[in-house]
Amino acid sequence: MRTYRFTAQVSEGKDDDGEAVGTVKARSEAEARQAVADWVREDGARKKRTWSATRIELT
Repeated sequence: MRTYRFTAQVSEGKDDDGEAVGTVKARSEAEARQAVADWVREDGARKKRTWSATRIELT
């Protein structure tokens, strides 16, 4: 298990609505990207928005 730092562009469809940053623990880069995408979607749902991650950078 590795800790990845991420920066994700967040969008509701037409325009970028902002940026999310944080860390995620995952076994692979692919798993980390999926975890970030899921988190952005879930965070948007909690706020009654339909957010998705349009670009995810991992370090």
